[in-house]
Amino acid sequence: MPALVMTASPVRRRIAAAAAAATVGAGALAVVMLGSLTMSAASAPMAGVSCPVADVPVGDGDGTTGLKSDQIRNAQVIIGVGQKLRVPLRGQIVAIAAALQESGLQNLGHGDRDSLGLFQMRPSQGWGTRSQIMDPQYAARTFYQHLVRVRGWEAMSINDAAQAVERSGFPDAYAKHETRAVQIVAGLAGSTDGATQVDTTGCTAVTDTPSGATQTALRAMLQQVGKPYEWGATGPDSFDCSGLIVYGWRQAGYQLKVRTSQQMYDIATPVRRGEEKPGDLIFTEMDKQAGAPGPAHVLIVVTPGMAVEAPRTGLDVRVRKYNPDTETMKFGRLPTSSLGRLA
Repeated sequence: MPALVMTASPVRRRIAAAAAAATVGAGALAVVMLGSLTMSAASAPMAGVSCPVADVPVGDGDGTTGLKSDQIRNAQVIIGVGQKLRVPLRGQIVAIAAALQESGLQNLGHGDRDSLGLFQMRPSQGWGTRSQIMDPQYAARTFYQHLVRVRGWEAMSINDAAQAVERSGFPDAYAKHETRAVQIVAGLAGSTDGATQVDTTGCTAVTDTPSGATQTALRAMLQQVGKPYEWGATGPDSFDCSGLIVYGWRQAGYQLKVRTSQQMYDIATPVRRGEEKPGDLIFTEMDKQAGAPGPAHVLIVVTPGMAVEAPRTGLDVRVRKYNPDTETMKFGRLPTSSLGRLA
């Protein structure tokens, strides 16, 4: 059977990824035949997807700033297999988003019922034997096989394309991983099996928040200074930390599609310390809330060095100085796709 044939789209915008020592061995990745399929990449392969932010590290392998070393290796395998099969960048993002949701990019030897591996594939459902599924290269190859057979997957959202392969009982669970998946693919594409360039044609710049809306949202949040903190409250008389953000954007005419600090962290595009702008989010108190991994608290940048927050029970909404040199903080920027226009 003929191999998958791709026709590359004109590249108008690229993020150069330098070649690095191949973590995925060239001889280890066999190109699998995917049947009589001929595909033309869309003229805007990243349409509807937020652009990656340049120079934001995916992780240093110690688990404190992003991915741990085993997660990085697994991501490199998934991306490397996609490159070998000439699956478009969008497909690699779909695969990474799926693996983030299903296993946290970990090659798990357990799961729901007989689910296993990076994508939680089930031997009983014909995905392969246990030993095959536990091989990250086999798992990635099999995921891509199924993805490219989904009619019209290139035009689907990242979430819907992943769901079309995974058929999860939680069909919208992949959307929250899209921004992180974009960063991972952009950051690791050059460290797989040789030099590559990441085509981001058609992506939406994360700074493209609606004109004037950030200022309006910030003004609304600042007007709440002095009102009490109340867990679970989104105004107008009291707020919790993320509820203040939801309220501010609502006053600006937009509904934020997530609610909690952990959900905001999941969808936010990372911003390097020192490059934060008004309206960016500051995440703190990492993994301190039982049963909810991620930040237990979120603040909003008013100007660099100054933030507005709904702190905790007993403290009212306030403006305060912050210092990332003395406080453990991560910065993020809400993508345009996270804001829905209110009627």
